[in-house]
Amino acid sequence: MKIFWDPRLPLDFTPGRDTRKVEKGFEAHLREALEGAGKSPEPLSRALDLVEEVLPLIEKFAEDPVSRTRAETLADLLEERARELESLLREIPQGPLHRTISEAALFFGVEAEKLRRGFYT
Repeated sequence: MKIFWDPRLPLDFTPGRDTRKVEKGFEAHLREALEGAGKSPEPLSRALDLVEEVLPLIEKFAEDPVSRTRAETLADLLEERARELESLLREIPQGPLHRTISEAALFFGVEAEKLRRGFYT
């Protein structure tokens, strides 16, 4: 029995794995997701901007807990951003980004309530 092996091919021991080339790249899939069946990517970009705005504030608060008044201010901001994300979710098409933004909105709401109840101060 002879074994024919081409050293230029990558080794793959996964049974039944298809090694043909993909038709579309990541960029094409991302562009389609952003377009979302004709919907504008504006709600998605606004939602991502909100998440990028709030996460550093939470990190800063975690590293250096501040007074109770600042915690209330941060809680108000988190709750406001969570509500805004929830309203933007109605315009964002279903998919992984929708789920991630939904989880971020839930996280912001939970953290706002924890701050109000004094979990971190």
